Amino acid sequence: MKPALPDVVEVRSLYQPVVDLTTRAMVGVEALARGPAGSPFERPEDLFAAARAAGRLRDIDWLCRLSALRGALAAPLPPGQLLFVNIEPAVTDGFVPPDAVELLRHAEDMSVVVEITERDLLVDPAGLLRAVDRIRGRGWMIAVDDVGADAASLALLPFLEPDVIKLDMSFTQARGADDTASVISAVAAESGRTGARVLAEGIETERHLRSALDLGATLGQGYLFGEPAPLPRRVPEPSDVTAPPDTATDTTPMVSAVGITARRRPRNTPFAIGAAAGRVQRADGELVVSLSRRLEQQALANGPSTVVLTTIPYCFPLDTDAIAGARGVAGSGALVTVFGRDAHRAALPSLPNLRTRDIAPDDPIATEFTLIVVGPHLTAGMLARVVDDGPDPDFDYRLTYDRTVVLDAATYLLDRTSPAPDMFGPPANG
Repeated sequence: MKPALPDVVEVRSLYQPVVDLTTRAMVGVEALARGPAGSPFERPEDLFAAARAAGRLRDIDWLCRLSALRGALAAPLPPGQLLFVNIEPAVTDGFVPPDAVELLRHAEDMSVVVEITERDLLVDPAGLLRAVDRIRGRGWMIAVDDVGADAASLALLPFLEPDVIKLDMSFTQARGADDTASVISAVAAESGRTGARVLAEGIETERHLRSALDLGATLGQGYLFGEPAPLPRRVPEPSDVTAPPDTATDTTPMVSAVGITARRRPRNTPFAIGAAAGRVQRADGELVVSLSRRLEQQALANGPSTVVLTTIPYCFPLDTDAIAGARGVAGSGALVTVFGRDAHRAALPSLPNLRTRDIAPDDPIATEFTLIVVGPHLTAGMLARVVDDGPDPDFDYRLTYDRTVVLDAATYLLDRTSPAPDMFGPPANG
């Protein structure tokens, strides 16, 4: 029988260097939580497993966050150095401990990078996206951890636009060529679009370092560069507070915050977003459905790193071809969400990756027919609206591959998939 978590838990933080792989200069540290030394909860996985079992995940997660910040402030971590802090996205009820408010205020000027583990990305996409906005509202950055451990971890990268993409250590240490190629191709595409830095984990030998460089990583961490340890105490140098570094002599590479401006939360429906961005065409339902089927085929070809979002007009029948298409896409994609009336939702198969959401007759999307596909190499959308309510209605539509338009339309729908409390409380500016 596993021991119960004590009422009072002491959490401490160790810190592992994050380095520039070209120069091996330290650009930051990752804070790693540890439970009481010598106890059954010293390892973080055991600590968090016990916290989940006791219903205290929120409290323990906050203890770890605050320990990470407190240690970095006390050392102090040199100005401009990055502090990577892990969070549990499932803890999103908006609670902020009273003793956290002042500490968060003191940490406002730190270069904090909040890590989200890939296993949590698809649990609650709407809550996650809003939490990311709130984190960025503090001026902090976002990293996605363990990318590639599961193919689904690539699915939300286009929505999160992380500042740092952390490759799972299996790619550095050993991974099949075909599997590696598909993940690295997707990561390179995202990094190329946004400027996100790629960080390789688990670098323990010079061979691992060569592998990391071959994979396109520019940052890295692992035992080759240093084991997790307390931060050394240091006296701030005058240059820390009196002047910026001399750009002529300072060669320490820093990470730019590429995604620091949160994606605006779209208020318009997918069709309205598409219509505002380009010319709308009119066609009968047969053509619109045929075009959407083509997008379904492209989604199938993109495989398990794909997000598919669709809305079915209230007046529209759901035929066997549509049901078969939904089944096929849901069987291969990371996340498929269908918005429709009860009759539509009841006809769909029950699959782990398929989610349904009800719409009312007066819902803003009740007259829209939408099929959006977002993947590492494809961003496309059929954004249509019923023109009349006859038996064979015509549609105004826009078929677009414009990334900004499609992601805005997709974000509008993802925002409606679940409740949305935040995990870090109000932003620093109130």
